[in-house]
Amino acid sequence: MENLTQYLDKSLIPLEDKVKDYLNIERDIRILDVELLSLQSMKSDFNPEQHDLEQEMKEGIAKSELNDKEQKMTELLAKYNQLRSELINMLPERNKFIEINLGYGPSMVGYFTIDHETRQPLPEPVLRVVH
Repeated sequence: MENLTQYLDKSLIPLEDKVKDYLNIERDIRILDVELLSLQSMKSDFNPEQHDLEQEMKEGIAKSELNDKEQKMTELLAKYNQLRSELINMLPERNKFIEINLGYGPSMVGYFTIDHETRQPLPEPVLRVVH
């Protein structure tokens, strides 16, 4: 019989803590994104279809040109990408979920290099957290 409490393994605690940090940063990014869109929508010439903060940052807009919230978003996105990389490196297997405990029963985390529907390789690993 399969061990149904495997997700309670104490050796998974560092991974669980990293996933919690990752989810918290993800939440903070969503909240800040809503704030940025709210502030920008107050401008009369704002067009959400033509504004892409992430693309602007990739093109090299200087931090001094960004307002405080946009600078905070840049920092959060950098931290988010760093945590994503760290999590991918911590996971023992690719294309497989690992059960972990995020405080409310079993959750799963894994990174995937193959699209589960088309079975085609993905351009970069995709981190998935089911909670």
